[in-house]
Amino acid sequence: MAGLSLGALPHFIYQPIWVAIIFIAMIFWRIMAIRHLWPLPTKQLSAFKLIHLAIAGIAFVLLFISYGNFIGRDAGVALLTVMLSLKVVEIRHHRDYYISCFLGYFLVVTNFFYSQTIPTALLMFIVVIIMTASLISLNDSKKSLSNKGLIKLASSMLLQAIPLMLLLFVLFPRIAGPLWGLPQDAHSGKSGIDDSMTLGKISQLILSDEIAFRVKFNDQIPAQSQLYWRGPVLWQTDGTTWTELNKRYLMSSRPDFTTSGDEYSYTITLEPHNKRWLFALDFPGELPLTPASHYTYDGQLRSIKPINQRQKIRLRSYTQFNLNPKQDDAINNALQLPDKLHPRTRQLAQTWLQQSSQPAELINKALAYFNQNDFYYTLTPPVLTGDSIDRFLFESRRGFCEHYAASFTVLMRAADVPARIVTGYLGGEINPVDGFLVVRQRDAHAWVEVWLQDQGWIRIDPTAAVSPQRIDHGISTIMPEGFNTPLLMANSRQLIDLWQAIRNNWDAFDNAWNQWILAYGPELQKEFLQKIGMTKPDWQTMALWLAMGFVLMSLMISFYLFYHRPHYDPVSQLYSTFCKKAARAGCVRPKQQGPLDFATALKQHYPHLSQQIDHITELYINLHFGKQTVSVSDLRLAIKQFKFTASN
Repeated sequence: MAGLSLGALPHFIYQPIWVAIIFIAMIFWRIMAIRHLWPLPTKQLSAFKLIHLAIAGIAFVLLFISYGNFIGRDAGVALLTVMLSLKVVEIRHHRDYYISCFLGYFLVVTNFFYSQTIPTALLMFIVVIIMTASLISLNDSKKSLSNKGLIKLASSMLLQAIPLMLLLFVLFPRIAGPLWGLPQDAHSGKSGIDDSMTLGKISQLILSDEIAFRVKFNDQIPAQSQLYWRGPVLWQTDGTTWTELNKRYLMSSRPDFTTSGDEYSYTITLEPHNKRWLFALDFPGELPLTPASHYTYDGQLRSIKPINQRQKIRLRSYTQFNLNPKQDDAINNALQLPDKLHPRTRQLAQTWLQQSSQPAELINKALAYFNQNDFYYTLTPPVLTGDSIDRFLFESRRGFCEHYAASFTVLMRAADVPARIVTGYLGGEINPVDGFLVVRQRDAHAWVEVWLQDQGWIRIDPTAAVSPQRIDHGISTIMPEGFNTPLLMANSRQLIDLWQAIRNNWDAFDNAWNQWILAYGPELQKEFLQKIGMTKPDWQTMALWLAMGFVLMSLMISFYLFYHRPHYDPVSQLYSTFCKKAARAGCVRPKQQGPLDFATALKQHYPHLSQQIDHITELYINLHFGKQTVSVSDLRLAIKQFKFTASN
């Protein structure tokens, strides 16, 4: 029950509360039956059998209400969790016990449908040890092993299996993608950048420490102010929410772009987000080899299939580029504004337009307006009601990047300058342990692109006019000291630095786990096998190496067992403990002396303990030489309670 509870515990995070309630109730029922002889359901129809069946029926109804069907990852795992707890209550025979243990192993596997992190793997390793110890206990009819001995033997068996596990992991032929098709709900619930933006939405991500992607540059790393990671491009607005253009239009043609300046080669490890866009340093000069991808007309880099598993992408980017410098067919969409909204903003833009019609001057006027008035960059912007753009520009003047990007875009469009919003990430932090640039959800950012004749779409970041340190040094410079640090450490600079060092090392270890364990697919397997000497790593060669490895490992294990494995007899070990107690009391047993003669010698020195000495000797002889009508636990208890004391 301990193993099953630990295996089910992570599922309670993802499943409805009623699953946990039923599981805990069934485990409690079984515990009370053991401790206080509560009645259990029987094969015959009885009140408790009806209660058991009723709970199962209620579980099926709740399952259908919660998921709408019984098929899929979430519904299937919830069904397994509930049915397993119900099975625990009706265990009566060895067969039931075996079924529960084997279902416990299945429960371990289902945890990796949700999380493949190191803590999950460690917890499941513990669960497997407990389940294996349970099976050993079931087959230990003499009860020769204590609970500690059961755990030790189960752990030893799993450790002995590690070489075989490594051999299979390295040499078993890999296929692209998962080994089985997961249902559609297996990739639900991803969070982060979306294909729409509402004021306040990106600022909510500032509280998220989740990793969006990691980047390893081959050579030099661009300046922090150039680390713009391009994502969805937003054109249309209803005054509150910004969205993309029609997807068919975006895919209708390839963008016209040229790149110049320094080339940056890098590998990005993108976390699954269940969308199609690939975040790349603005601007990617070519499509990656994998995954299959394409450009959109507005310069997005998109995958053919949703990113529902971790992807390693090799890219080359340039921070200097010209995008659609000639006439853009979608330019009218970059001038659209909703009717009868933002009147004060339109009036301000028209005032600037009357002073100058040059786009460059209008851009500078808008940036100066942000810079020279009392605008503030804040992590907790106030909620804006009514006309959010007018309220922000003329009343609150406190906002996050999306407030400045949206209001700047409206100002430009009202002044007849085509503009659109680009969302993605800005910056990232270098982990000094492994040298990877880590970009988290809190690095989410929004900026603006305006279209200028013969220059095309150029980047304008209005946030820089209000908070240049956000652009030049990253989000961490404006975060409060001790952010994401345990409360007890937040008041000490030394403890904050210590916590950051711990996080960096853990993140590097977690990254190595992702890069070499979870990402060990066909390409990485081929690359690794070539490094260790396999010139042609096809499935036939890998199968041959695997067979050779099996034979070699079997010979090594056989040799060890035949020549080196000591014979373990728990009865002899316990009697040896008894003899050691006697030796400490001054009665050393000669090697050639039998148990009866030794008992006689002991009783001469300790006649008042004769009855206990005879009892231990009888138990030992019965177990070691006789018909074994008693259990090893009886001998263990007798020796544990025995003490050599002086007579009164």
